[in-house]
Amino acid sequence: MKAFYSAWFYTCALLATSSACSRDSVPTMEDQLVGRWEWVQSANPTAATPATTGHTVEVEFDRRGRARFFQDGAMIGAAKFRLKVVGNGWRKDQNLIIYRGYRSQQFYTVSGNKLILQDSENGKGGNIYYKGKHSSHYGELAGKP
Repeated sequence: MKAFYSAWFYTCALLATSSACSRDSVPTMEDQLVGRWEWVQSANPTAATPATTGHTVEVEFDRRGRARFFQDGAMIGAAKFRLKVVGNGWRKDQNLIIYRGYRSQQFYTVSGNKLILQDSENGKGGNIYYKGKHSSHYGELAGKP
């Protein structure tokens, strides 16, 4: 009988520990988005790029639901935002940023240090941002070592 309770206890402890670990290791949508992102290129090859505009553009998202927009290091706008997952059942769910006071909303995808922002009204293209400085990622984008 003692062996039965011992096995039951260890099984419960193992399940509780493994579920707690997996839940903590998966970053939330907000965790992935928080930080300062620099625009490095457009997903559409014919659209403007930092090189063609001659300006640096950055966006910063914080945990309090605020976004700040910078051009050439100077803040040019700010807005509160909230995050939402949208889908219609036929296609993959998409992450959406809903702004108040700046642009209406944008779809976003985060993969490591890469962020793609796409206006919800525009079905194509989007802009690609990286965390960190432009110069450290420009070589990768241009195919240089």
